[in-house]
Amino acid sequence: MDKAYYAKRGLFIGITALFCAFYFFGPTLFTFKSSLVEQNGEIEYLKVIYTRVGSSRGAKSIKSELKFTLNSTQSVYVLMKNIGQSRYNERFEKLERQLNNSGRVTVWVKKSQKEEYKPTVFQIADRNGTILYDFNESKSLSRVGFLVSFCLGIFGIGLFIKHKYSDRIKSL
Repeated sequence: MDKAYYAKRGLFIGITALFCAFYFFGPTLFTFKSSLVEQNGEIEYLKVIYTRVGSSRGAKSIKSELKFTLNSTQSVYVLMKNIGQSRYNERFEKLERQLNNSGRVTVWVKKSQKEEYKPTVFQIADRNGTILYDFNESKSLSRVGFLVSFCLGIFGIGLFIKHKYSDRIKSL
């Protein structure tokens, strides 16, 4: 067993995991309410879509998406969640009913994504200002992914450091 080989692999995996944590999960997780803008409008299109997805290993699951557009923007707003083998996402179905009943909604997105085709949705409110999809709910999806990637990154880098500098660590 070549420990140096595994230490180098650990370093590569660690750096990659840290990069993924900050690149994929960090922008959502470290967004503040002050950096969001409101977009108001009447709902033009609203639908919950279920799609069967498969992994490279052959595992299959179902992805649910709540998609909607507003008459005041060119953007498509999408909330997405993998629901495993379930064929029904109660949260998105309820949200669809609430949005249909309201007709007019307010969506909060990042200022930098205001003109994008598919901006990240951070909060949704109905015509009365009642919050239907909360800022914290949108960020909670990124917390787990960030923590797992960050911990894996620290572990991989720590494995490399332990192997590379084990003599110095023992002498402390």
